[in-house]
Amino acid sequence: MSSIKQKIKDYFDFNRIERGGVVVLMSLLVVLILINIFLPYFFNEETMDASGFEKEIMAFEESQERISDSLSSIKKYPKPKASSLHPFFFDPNGLSEKKWAEIGLSEWQIKVIKNYEAKGGRFYEKSDLEKMYSISKEEFDVLEPYIRIEKQFDEIVEKKPEPLEIHPFPFDPNELDEEGWLSMGLRKKLVKTILNYRDKGGKFYEKEDVGNIYGMHENEFIALEPFIDIKKDTLKFVKKKLIAKDLMLDINSVDTLDLQQLKGIGPSYARRIIKYRVRLGGYSSKDQLLEIYGMDSLRFSGIVENVFVEIDSINRININEAGIKQLIKHPYIEFYLAKSIVTYRKEIGAYTDTEQLKNANLIYEELFEKIKPYICLN
Repeated sequence: MSSIKQKIKDYFDFNRIERGGVVVLMSLLVVLILINIFLPYFFNEETMDASGFEKEIMAFEESQERISDSLSSIKKYPKPKASSLHPFFFDPNGLSEKKWAEIGLSEWQIKVIKNYEAKGGRFYEKSDLEKMYSISKEEFDVLEPYIRIEKQFDEIVEKKPEPLEIHPFPFDPNELDEEGWLSMGLRKKLVKTILNYRDKGGKFYEKEDVGNIYGMHENEFIALEPFIDIKKDTLKFVKKKLIAKDLMLDINSVDTLDLQQLKGIGPSYARRIIKYRVRLGGYSSKDQLLEIYGMDSLRFSGIVENVFVEIDSINRININEAGIKQLIKHPYIEFYLAKSIVTYRKEIGAYTDTEQLKNANLIYEELFEKIKPYICLN
C-alpha cells in the first residue's frame, strides 16, 4: 500500500525546473487576465454609423415593392380570352373607357391604351393596335375586322407631298423668266437657283448644262430635255468653247455657280474646288487645282486658261501665335511638322523672318515653298 502512495507522490512531485516553469506559466496567465480586464479602459470603443447603409436597404426594399406592385397589377387585371370579346365597329382613337369595356377589354388593357393616347400616341393603321403589348394576337384577330380609323388620321400619317408634275413646253433656258419656269411645274427653290446662275453671267450652251444646275433632279431634266431649245443663231449665245476664251475667273473669289461656266466643271467639281479653297485658306497657284480629288490633267487643261489667282485674298497663319491645333488644320501641315514649328519657336523666342522656318526639323526646301504663301509673322 505504501508503495502505491509513494508512486502517486512521485508522479505529482515537481523538481526545481518544473516548478520554475509552472511559476512562469501562472504569471503569464495572470498577465493575460489583467490585460483583458484593463484594456477597454485604454481604448475608446468606436461606434459605426450604419444610417447610410440602412437607407440603401430601405431604397432597395421600396424598389422591390414597386416591382411587386407592377407584377401584381398585371395579375390583378388578367387579359380576357378572345372569345369573351364583343366587338362592334369602332375607331380606337379617342374611344372612351366605357366603350372599350363594352368591347370586353380588361381595366388594365384600357389603362395601357389611355396612357398611350395621353402621351400623344395615335392609331394610324389597324396594325398599330396590335403593337400594344396589352393586346394579344388572338384578341387583335377578333378586333381587326371592326376597326374603322377616320380619314383625318390617315392624312396625318401620309405627309409626303404629291410629286410635282412637270408640264414643259418649248423654251430657251437663257431667256425664260421666273413665271415661265414656275408654270412648267418646277420647284421655287430650283427656279431661284437657275435665275441666280443667270444673274451672275451664267449661260446655258448645251442641253446638258440645264441638267448640271445644282438641285436639278434627274427625272426633272429628263422631262425638260426634249423641250429645251437654245438659240444659237445670234452672237449672244455662241458655243461654249468660244465664250470660254474670254472667260476669266479668280478662283479665290468665285462661287460654285461661277465655276460651272468652265468646261467640264459641274456642281460636284465646283463644290470640291470651293471646299479645298477653304481648307487651304485660298489658292496660291492654279496648279493646286490638281490636288483636288478627281481633277485629272485633261479636265485641268480645259480650264487653266480661264482662271487666275489673286493671292492678296489668302488667309495666312501667324506662326508666332498659332498652336499645334491651329497649324494642323492646314492640309500641308501634319502633326509632327506643326510640333516642330512650335518647338523651334520656343527655342528662338519668336520668328523674325519666315526664312527661319527652314531651320526647324522636318522642313525641307520644297515643303517650305509650299507653305510660305500661307504663313506670316504678325
